[in-house]
Amino acid sequence: MALVAVEIVNKSKQTVRLSLEEDGEELEYLRKLVRREDLVSVEVLKSAPARKPAASK
Repeated sequence: MALVAVEIVNKSKQTVRLSLEEDGEELEYLRKLVRREDLVSVEVLKSAPARKPAASK
């Protein structure tokens, strides 16, 4: 699955950005919380960049 950048806004107007699977259960659950009005918005911004491996020491 491809990762997408997701911006989530709660009722206190605090915003967080996460990388989630495009069609994953977590994204679907967050959208459900918006419908229940527990969150203000969940917006898919774009495809998240691929993660680079950590630099070795």
